[in-house]
Amino acid sequence: MNISEEKSVSSGYSAKGSNNFLYYGLLVYTILFYSQIGARIPALAPLRVELIVGSILVFLSLVKIINNNVRFNENKLNLAALLFLLAAFITIPFALVKTRALNMFISFIKFFAIYLLIIAAIDDDRKLKGFIYVYLGMITLLFIEPFFLSLQGKGFMYNNHMWRLAGVTHYFGHPNQLGGMTAENLPFFYYFMKYEKSKVGKLIYFSLILIALRVIMLTQSRTAFVGAMTVAFFIWVFNKKQILSLCVIALSCIILWQFAPQQTKDRFLTLSKISETVTTEEADFEDERVSSLGSMASRWEQIRRGFICFLENPILGVGLDCYPSFQGRRWGLWFPPHNTYIQALAEMGIIGSTIFAYLIVMIFKNLKFSRTIFRERGGQDLFLSTMITAVSVYFITRIVVSFFGQDLYANYWWVAGGLSLVLLRIVKSKYQNHMARSLQTPNLKADEIHPWPIENQK
Repeated sequence: MNISEEKSVSSGYSAKGSNNFLYYGLLVYTILFYSQIGARIPALAPLRVELIVGSILVFLSLVKIINNNVRFNENKLNLAALLFLLAAFITIPFALVKTRALNMFISFIKFFAIYLLIIAAIDDDRKLKGFIYVYLGMITLLFIEPFFLSLQGKGFMYNNHMWRLAGVTHYFGHPNQLGGMTAENLPFFYYFMKYEKSKVGKLIYFSLILIALRVIMLTQSRTAFVGAMTVAFFIWVFNKKQILSLCVIALSCIILWQFAPQQTKDRFLTLSKISETVTTEEADFEDERVSSLGSMASRWEQIRRGFICFLENPILGVGLDCYPSFQGRRWGLWFPPHNTYIQALAEMGIIGSTIFAYLIVMIFKNLKFSRTIFRERGGQDLFLSTMITAVSVYFITRIVVSFFGQDLYANYWWVAGGLSLVLLRIVKSKYQNHMARSLQTPNLKADEIHPWPIENQK
């Protein structure tokens, strides 16, 4: 970013104190969305509470942006988000199944709403802290309910020739969705366990991590297994004491393996068959040998067919959520691609895929820039340090997990994007402006403004 962009970011949010209503609305919407209240209380389903509340809040957010209370040019991520939204909309008239594409676009708008609400409502670390605690509370609800049901022998569904723990609500109901969502949010629980000062608080976070790992085991989701391994790897990478952390992670894996159900062990070990899976020919797709590999072979087949779909529709793709229709008409199997990046190529073509890649790059740049400013300006706020690291590992895990799921239009990207922008906004306002004032202060000693890295903070 150049100097003008940095100034824009640091002053990107104005009219502080005037957005409390929108902020509390964000908290309410977060609760409504993740609780899926309409699915839990059938009487509320016809009222569309989530849709009504979300629409009102999005309207207020747009008013703030139009009135320049939230500056759209604050960050290039806003441009990437708008371009992706436009690219998704443009595909509708050219979609293979227009009604299917339109319905997905409407759902996509609902997921995209949380990004607008985050960037419009959160302007300081106090509000960021309030939001993240509400968010983690709802994530906890999503995996702790199935856990308690599993203790009673309930909450399982028969899927992919086995019994797997499923989520309570429809959107997070599939075992893969439940497992992936649980795994990718582990960074927040781990780093907040380190951030928490009280022993009781640390114990609560530690207990939630154990429960989350148990839920991941019971979902039998290899996507979630990969997600959990990714989290463990980057916790090790970002840890100063890498030898000690490696030993702890290895010991934890050994202990978890001993307590894992045999079905989970068998499911996990199929990951080692990926080399056999990728060499499977299409003609062998349905034979007994390939069937023994489980869904690993079918996932690779989806990737190959996804490339065929892209090559035949390279510019705009076949339309939002239309790959299953393409595959169903061609091969008689109405399955999603099980890979977000193949999904982007197949359903949005080279235009949408390029913008999606640009979106990912901008989120990474925001997080990297936040961390750089924090370090170079001598940041000492432990909460912000925790958030920068936790969101970074969360986002990396989401990128890895997306190799195994069709999450192109899901809310995960927008939560990470909104948090990356807000973190950069707060860090620049808190430290860059403070540094500017310090440099203008006479008689200030050089060693009083010398930066030090995050790892050396207490």
